[in-house]
Amino acid sequence: MGTISDNLRWYFSLRFKLLFSYITLSLVLLLVFYFIVMNAIETYHIESRVSELSVEAIVVANYVAGRHGFNNLEQETAQWTLQTTIVSRSNTLGLRILVLNDHAKVLADSNIGNSRVGQTMLRHDIISALNGTDTTDLNRDGYLLNLAVSAHDVNSDRTGVVLFVTSVEDIFRSMADIRTTLMLTTLLVSLLGVVLVFAISHFLIKPLRNTVGVVRRMATGQLSLRIPVTTRDEYAVLATAFNSMTEKLEQAEKPRLEFVSNVSHEMRTPLSAIKVLSESILLHDTAPEEMYREFLQDINQEVDRMTDIINDLLTLVKVDQQDREQTLNAERIELGQMVEDILTRLFPLADQKKIVLLYEAERPVEILADELKLTMAISNIVENGIKYTPGGGTIRVSIDSDFQNAIISIQDTGIGIPEEEHEKIFTRFYRVDKTRDRETGGTGLGLAISRSNVMLHGGTIRVKSHPDEGSIFTIRLPIRL
Repeated sequence: MGTISDNLRWYFSLRFKLLFSYITLSLVLLLVFYFIVMNAIETYHIESRVSELSVEAIVVANYVAGRHGFNNLEQETAQWTLQTTIVSRSNTLGLRILVLNDHAKVLADSNIGNSRVGQTMLRHDIISALNGTDTTDLNRDGYLLNLAVSAHDVNSDRTGVVLFVTSVEDIFRSMADIRTTLMLTTLLVSLLGVVLVFAISHFLIKPLRNTVGVVRRMATGQLSLRIPVTTRDEYAVLATAFNSMTEKLEQAEKPRLEFVSNVSHEMRTPLSAIKVLSESILLHDTAPEEMYREFLQDINQEVDRMTDIINDLLTLVKVDQQDREQTLNAERIELGQMVEDILTRLFPLADQKKIVLLYEAERPVEILADELKLTMAISNIVENGIKYTPGGGTIRVSIDSDFQNAIISIQDTGIGIPEEEHEKIFTRFYRVDKTRDRETGGTGLGLAISRSNVMLHGGTIRVKSHPDEGSIFTIRLPIRL
């Protein structure tokens, strides 16, 4: 026997919900079908019986009004003749016949043993017939059908009623048989449907259960697993999307692990150097001042390296926090002035490599943006261009707009990026060339930060590049003034 947890999991499973939904829907539809069919069958049989009796009732009514006349029926001889006639007719038709005058008084009754001759019957069907409207009344409790037909005496201008009373128990017994058969058929169809749905749901849910199994294993860290895609339905779409997401997670995990490894290595390197230099100073009590000064300068450089590593880690934390909070300190800024300030600040770095920084603006462009974040995005790209552009090269920054978006283009004459790396370079911790040292390659956060800040503004960033042909980064930002 399964545990309580397993039982609850079954009750809340998709398979159970599918089965329960089918049973509920089937029961509702079958009940509606049952009542509609039973009502239609009953109505058909009752109307057929009424139609047959109406013909007979009209014949009797015409006979009574035409041959005897209601004035003559007051006479005893005429009543006896009428009584004999309707008894004979009643035996032939197998029903009870009553004849009433215009005061609803019974003049003749085919049921001799329980005759109502001389009694007054004030019922709605008889009153309606006296008013000229033939009326049918069905007594379901006694299985009796009453048909009251108007009989009009043209000669005396008096109106009477011919009342047929017949049993419809045979109809209701037939309906009971039909009801039993229909209910059994409905039950069998429902049970068969439940079995089929239970079996079909197994095949429908099986791909999902396989997917859940793979997902649970992925949750334990097995990111190399993939969900097999064997169909072309919605499960295939889900599996393909999940596989794509997992692949991106795996791609993001590898650079992160590489980054952690690199950081650990680089943190250990300056720490080891500081320790060696510090021990050297402590062990050489009589060393010349120049040696102390040289060792302290080396220690200072190693501390700077550690500071750079820590700053990169803090930048990563800020980027993650920005992505979660999605906050902008938006203000109206003039892009041209902002880009000029960036290039002015980076000029000394470019001048060391004799790289020329050029700025072009087709027109003044103002946008609503967070100046600090946007400055960081553009600065990272320009600074990357300076790092990877050989001495004597050029970096050109241009600004334009199409009156809906501001367009910033940053073009360098650097070493370029292989086409298969274009999307990967925006991944955190990713570096195109893993062999570059930290001074050249950095930690792989610059472009990731740039894209994050651009997307935070609702913009896009694209790259066009080929090896040894330089790169062109294009940023599009909504103006939103």
